[in-house]
Amino acid sequence: MDASTQSTEQTGSFTAAAWDRIAPIMAEIEALPLLQRLSDGTLPPEVFRHYILQDALYLKHYARCLAIVAAKAPDNAQVLRFLGSAQKAITVEQGLHAGFLTQFGITSADVNAAEPSPAGFAYTNFLLATAYHSSYAVALSAILPCFWIYWHVGEAIKNRPAIEGNAFQAWINTYGDPQFAAGAREVITLTDIAARAASPTERAEMMNVFVRASQYEWMFWDSAWRLETWPV
Repeated sequence: MDASTQSTEQTGSFTAAAWDRIAPIMAEIEALPLLQRLSDGTLPPEVFRHYILQDALYLKHYARCLAIVAAKAPDNAQVLRFLGSAQKAITVEQGLHAGFLTQFGITSADVNAAEPSPAGFAYTNFLLATAYHSSYAVALSAILPCFWIYWHVGEAIKNRPAIEGNAFQAWINTYGDPQFAAGAREVITLTDIAARAASPTERAEMMNVFVRASQYEWMFWDSAWRLETWPV
């Protein structure tokens, strides 16, 4: 079952409406040069190196966002379920990063010395601020696009003909893997549970942060393609 099927099966749910809302953003994400050339193996190594280094920095902050969101969950069942799905995603991504950091000659010293790009800095600060200051439901909606969009993109690329010798195949395998898909589905389910208990005002805020985080997903990949650094 791919991400599109998930949306269809949840017709009438908050997440189905949210996924429909970001359709124009998803069209732009799918057309990004970074993803197109990662798929066919022609992505310049310096672009991928920049991307994976920025992604490693992003994950440090994202992991903290997940912990904050879990702490705000309304009952133990949701705390445990969310922590489990979050742990799956973090473990998978950390393993992926470790392999690529070695493959592309990036040391731990490089990671420690790296500075987040403007887009990465803005995105992680948006997530952290939302996690700290918003309700569980709103915070959950802000962290959901990272799970869901990566799942969707990974499935789409995985279903294309494999390119022999593609240096980025491990990335494709990771985000097209059933383990990552299971984690994404769990967060989608938890978001719908939270939305059913939310007030109309809270649901509107949930939608707003879901859309904003999706825009940041596009910005993050686009900035990596442009090798974005601070202009001054």
